[in-house]
Amino acid sequence: MKKLLAFLFSSMALGCAAIDSITGWGSPTPTEKAIEAVVDAGETLTVLSGVGGLCLLAGMVLLCLSRGTMGWRPIIGGVSLIVLNYMIASYAHWIFIPVIIVTGCISAAWGFKVFVSIINKEYKHGKHCK
Repeated sequence: MKKLLAFLFSSMALGCAAIDSITGWGSPTPTEKAIEAVVDAGETLTVLSGVGGLCLLAGMVLLCLSRGTMGWRPIIGGVSLIVLNYMIASYAHWIFIPVIIVTGCISAAWGFKVFVSIINKEYKHGKHCK
């Protein structure tokens, strides 16, 4: 009996933490999991930095070989790829959530347009009456 009371008291002392761990109420929502996955994907965006670094090296070589005429294009491209990588890694939640919302709105509008055109074609050709 004392062990049971001690267990109940310690469970009550833990409060919501015990309930959250048992029921999973404190677990992150699917949206929070998706945002964390996108932010974690920033570490896999090192390809952009790698390609940007290669562009910078190629630009430096071209600056030397072409006496400063052709090397600026890859240098500008390399710097822009590195800045793009930083922006995506740092501001993924500001970029991807509005993009998801906008594409959802476009899909809904297009679906409505297709639905209305189907309804209009059926009424125009008299298929609604048998």
